[in-house]
Amino acid sequence: MQALAERGNNRRPVLAVFQGFCGYGSTAMKIDLVYNPVAGSFRERRLSRLIEAFAAHGIDARALPTTRKGVRLSGTADLVCVHGGDGTLRDTVQALGNEAGSVPLAIAPAGTINLVARELGYQRDPARLAAQIAAAWERGPDSWVRSPLYRLGAMPIVSCLSIGPDSHAVATVSGALKQRIGRYAYVVAMMRLLRRWPRDPLHIRGELADGTPFSCEAEAAIVSHGALYGGPFRLSGKAALKADSVELITVTRSTRRGALALSAAAMLHLPVDRLGLAEIRTCRRIEFDRCVSPVQVDGDHMPECAYAIGPSGLTLTYCV
Repeated sequence: MQALAERGNNRRPVLAVFQGFCGYGSTAMKIDLVYNPVAGSFRERRLSRLIEAFAAHGIDARALPTTRKGVRLSGTADLVCVHGGDGTLRDTVQALGNEAGSVPLAIAPAGTINLVARELGYQRDPARLAAQIAAAWERGPDSWVRSPLYRLGAMPIVSCLSIGPDSHAVATVSGALKQRIGRYAYVVAMMRLLRRWPRDPLHIRGELADGTPFSCEAEAAIVSHGALYGGPFRLSGKAALKADSVELITVTRSTRRGALALSAAAMLHLPVDRLGLAEIRTCRRIEFDRCVSPVQVDGDHMPECAYAIGPSGLTLTYCV
């Protein structure tokens, strides 16, 4: 990380000279290609095809696998491309630390649901993806997508967070089943949960986007930074990666019937708040009255959590 920090300190003048003489489409471009070998749809052959596709555009892609200890980066790449899902993206942002605000990111979707990649429109086909990133690099950073980074304590939230039945289901998802049937493993986990439905009330308070304080009681809560949740579904029309806010979706009384109705409304693209299935608030800061467990962050079970969600002061940049 020291090398990464040293590179970050010198990044602006180097890029300015680089852009002035060569543009962003130089053959000298280097990519750290972070991949998760246990991601939902990871295939070794696809990784090889992706490296070859980048090479066809004169891009040097170095494959770096994630481990149980996290993500290790070279510290010398012009761009970090995440070949995985939202969880791998979160781990990569966490590894970047304060450099997450200066190192461009891209995504080669290979996770179970890939919410961030879906919203940004990254291609799944390796050849098309490499061409897409090369073209975006050529256009330069003025056209890239900037996403203010929010954190749960010290943990980055790149897409979403949930507390309640949804997080209980994620905590019991079988990794082996997830490898075999992908997102449907979450459906199986939720069906098992129907026998013993969790209801654990929370007191939530915070600050709306306009600075107004709020407080509420809820048995289930979803915090969405991206537009999508659980796949191609939208719970709030205001949610977006570009927004400097997060959407808080709360359910006062979480019942089996209510959860099914909420899911059905999301699939049918109906407004869950207008139907009285949930309340939605656009927030800058959110605090819980206690440390709750389990918590789902970007599709992964987190056994521990902090009490508060708020802006990090950093902005992620997606080359797309």
